[in-house]
Amino acid sequence: MTKKLNHIFRLKYFFLILAAGLFSCEEDVREVYLYKKGELSATSTNTAVKAGETVTYTDSSTKVRAIKWTFQGGSPGASIEPNVEVKYTKGGSFTTTLEITFVDNTVQKKTFAVEVEAPAIPPIVIPADALKIYSENPDFTKTAPVLNWVSSNQFVIKEVATDGYEGAYRNFSLPATPPAAEAKWAMAILSFVNFTDISSYTHINMAVRTTSTGKIRFRMKDASNTGYVEFDATSNLYGLKRDGSWNMVKIPIADYKKQNAALDLTKIKDILVLRSVDPEDVRALNNYIFDIDHIYLSK
Repeated sequence: MTKKLNHIFRLKYFFLILAAGLFSCEEDVREVYLYKKGELSATSTNTAVKAGETVTYTDSSTKVRAIKWTFQGGSPGASIEPNVEVKYTKGGSFTTTLEITFVDNTVQKKTFAVEVEAPAIPPIVIPADALKIYSENPDFTKTAPVLNWVSSNQFVIKEVATDGYEGAYRNFSLPATPPAAEAKWAMAILSFVNFTDISSYTHINMAVRTTSTGKIRFRMKDASNTGYVEFDATSNLYGLKRDGSWNMVKIPIADYKKQNAALDLTKIKDILVLRSVDPEDVRALNNYIFDIDHIYLSK
């Protein structure tokens, strides 16, 4: 009899627990939401600009873990910020790429096209009485003696056939790939083969293109004395701009003498010396590049 009662009690307990469980399930009903993936959304303010103008790119994607912009032909060339203002200094057709990594580690890309109108090239100056030093212009009346381009330290000097102020031009740059530059300073020289009298001229003129943020000295040297003019990255002294376009630079020769009165203009050997400025370390700049064309002396 006792066993039968225990069995009945167990059955009642089981049904009681089952009923309680069913009742609690009805009370604890929750809504379940399916996961919604992130969406890539980005805009640009313009698709066609003139050289020197900017385009602003904005990312408004959702559920983003990482952003990577790549700006072909622009400055900066890349960014990880959601909003970026990019300056274009050269003409051409360029592509901007946005790569989004979402929180679920999936990746999407979007591209933007931008057309940049090239800057107008200033008219080529043809002085009536000039000493041609480095130029393809056939209209100069005088030609300098034979010249040599010399990489004295660090600078790699090369002649580029096209896209110069007149056509071909000289490019001065530090090594961008191994072997890396070992010294903190750089220098390159344009030298007359024979000592040359430039005392009748008042200005040295040249077309320069650069975006370098480094200080630079343009020097002259006789047999033993050196005079120079120093340029920083912001003053645009004598027309030397850092905007990536060709600009004519006109430097009074008297300023070389002002820096060093001992400079003998009747016996110039090095007519143009590009020299970095101590204690600035050119290895830390990564943009120490200068294009030079159309060099002449004028009265």
